[in-house]
This record gives sequence, structure tokens and C-alpha cells, in this order.
Amino acid sequence: MQALRRALDALYLAGGVAGAIAIIAIGLLVLAQVIGRQAGLHLPGSDDLTAYAVAASATLPLAYTFRHAAHIRVDVVIGRLAGRPRHALELLALGIATAVALLFAYACLDTVIDSWTFGEVAQGMLAVPIWMPQLALVTGSALFALALTDDFIVALAGGEPSYRRMDDRSAEERAAEEL
Repeated sequence: MQALRRALDALYLAGGVAGAIAIIAIGLLVLAQVIGRQAGLHLPGSDDLTAYAVAASATLPLAYTFRHAAHIRVDVVIGRLAGRPRHALELLALGIATAVALLFAYACLDTVIDSWTFGEVAQGMLAVPIWMPQLALVTGSALFALALTDDFIVALAGGEPSYRRMDDRSAEERAAEEL
């Protein structure tokens, strides 16, 4: 079971790292555009690449941030409950969130399959097969659905969801664990 936990955590971390790389790519592309304009150069397709990187940076790290309690949660009701009522409401919330995330991941995958099947190409400066940048959306949404399913199963088995374990620790403790 520990091997599975390590593998899942490695997957979530890989999504977080990929999202960070996408953010760095956005910064480098914007910097190249600014310097290029100052030098009188135009970088064709850089807007398209930046848009793809923005989509990747928004979806790839979802699972990692969820597992580390970095998503905004509103605990107006659940935060006031304890014991069985809290557990039941958490299971309901996790179940609904998991179902929605799985549907979203499926819809993203279906879109990629359609793009592949019909040979869709981006309409920007770069004639990129559109399924390529869409893969980041599919990967990020699938990882997020997996993370929600992971926590749902843990909570269903009577364990503590990751976001609650992480929430109880200070920011210093969480940063020390990452290093």
C-alpha cells in the first residue's frame, strides 16, 4: 500500500512540476516578446504558445495543490460540525466533487479524441494539431479526478482526507516536508 501511495504522490508532484514549468515558459515567452519588440523583432506564434502554457499551468498542478490543501475551501458548514455528521458531509462533498471532476476529465478526453479524429489544427500563427496542447488539459483534469477519487476512497475507509491532514500543519512544516 505504501508503494501505491508513493506512486500517486509522485504523479501529483509531477503534475505540480509540469505546471511550474508551464508558468516559467509563460514568463520566458513574455520576456522574449518584450525584448523582441524592443529590438524590432516579431516572434510569430509566441501568443499561441503562451496561451497553451496558460492552459497547462491552470490544470496540471490541480491535483498537487488539492493534496496539499492549497485550494480555497469554504468550511462554513463542515467546519462547524464534528464526528459522524462532519464525516458524512465530507463524504458527500468529496463524492460530488469526484463525480464532477471525472465527468470533466472524460469531456476533455472526448474533445482530444475528436480533435485527433478530425485532424483539427489551431487557427493561430502556428499550425499545431490542436490535440497536442489539449493533452495538458486532459492530463491535469485526469490527475485532479484521481486525487479526488484518492481522498474519497481514503475518507470512505474512515481515514483522514489529505487536505485536512495538511491543513492542520503550519506552512513551515509543509515546506520542510517538501524539501
